[in-house]
Amino acid sequence: NMKNNNFRNLCKNYSFCKNAKYAAIVPFVIVLAAIIVIVALGSTSGSYSDAVGIGIDFEGGTILTVTLGEDILNDAVYEQKGNELKNVIEGVEVDGQHVVVSYMQRQEANDNSKTSIVFRYKNVFNDDAKINSMNEAIRNAVDDKVDPNVSLTDANKITYESIGATAAADLLSKAGIALAVSIALILVYIMIRFTFTSAIAAVVALLHDVVIMFALTVICRVQINSSYVAAMITIVAYSINNTIVIFDRCRETIKPLKGQKDIDYNGIGDMAVRSSLTRTVYSTLTTMVTIIFLAILGSDTIREFCVPIILGLLAGLFSATNLATPLWAALSISFDKTKAKYAKRNAVTYVKKEDADSEVFVDEDEEQNRPQVKQVKQAGQQKQKQNVVYKYSKKNTTFKKKK
Repeated sequence: NMKNNNFRNLCKNYSFCKNAKYAAIVPFVIVLAAIIVIVALGSTSGSYSDAVGIGIDFEGGTILTVTLGEDILNDAVYEQKGNELKNVIEGVEVDGQHVVVSYMQRQEANDNSKTSIVFRYKNVFNDDAKINSMNEAIRNAVDDKVDPNVSLTDANKITYESIGATAAADLLSKAGIALAVSIALILVYIMIRFTFTSAIAAVVALLHDVVIMFALTVICRVQINSSYVAAMITIVAYSINNTIVIFDRCRETIKPLKGQKDIDYNGIGDMAVRSSLTRTVYSTLTTMVTIIFLAILGSDTIREFCVPIILGLLAGLFSATNLATPLWAALSISFDKTKAKYAKRNAVTYVKKEDADSEVFVDEDEEQNRPQVKQVKQAGQQKQKQNVVYKYSKKNTTFKKKK
């Protein structure tokens, strides 16, 4: 109980807005670690795309499927057979070129006899004819290794699917467009539903989630393919939910204070985060439990989708509480100061100018009811009293001088 109370007091006294500059160190450290991993692995292997973990979906390559049956359901057999076939594939030479298997995965089917091993390798040629000849040579070599007496290719036991560089580039561009459109629509929605400062803070938090999710994926060595793009868009849609809940608390609190000066945005932000912290943490944890079980019990393909989502959930929880709300507070304070300066600079003041086109009229009724007041000269100009009305013939406008 004492530990719980201490934790609650710590949360109650901790200012998310004032400590945001320290919290911002965390994403910088993660991104720096990812850059170090990419540079270290890239300089060692000579391929920076392999260091990042970019799959053939985005670079172009071949997916080779070798159906071996239920024997490879045993992990030891799978490792042995997989490594043997991997060596065979990498040993094939066409025009002095060798492929490198970047990915090996067991693919389980409902029918155990159709269980297979999937290999992925990048294209070493740009010419389609040479790519096909390389793939045929690899398939024949694998065929001889699996069973030299029976032609497995005739029974469709060994199949391959090649993804060209053009198709990969097209997929990458579409993935980028999908991500950009989703973020743009979220920005427009929050601008309409909340304020412009809220929209900017929310989109910066979303970009943080995407970058940190990518950095953690590189560090954890998860392959980046089409499943990863689906996971990234899922996180963009999910993590904005936590931010919007907190911003809604901020809006409810600030509504009665609208128009006042020197609003304590930092205090309002801290209060909003604290009041919704339990809900934010619990909703993230319950989602994460489901995804973790999927990652543990699911196949490798499911795992490729689940692991980035787990990393993205953690990034989203951090950004909603420690980055989005403090950024909203800082932008709101800056916006109010700019607005006050602009209003002061453009404040309208009316000063009587003596010229030929102006005449002075005195309201007769008010003149009779008020006592005589002496006119005072200051700085060489005559200061008229409050009830004097100025009429400008050029503008054809009459107005009273304000108090």
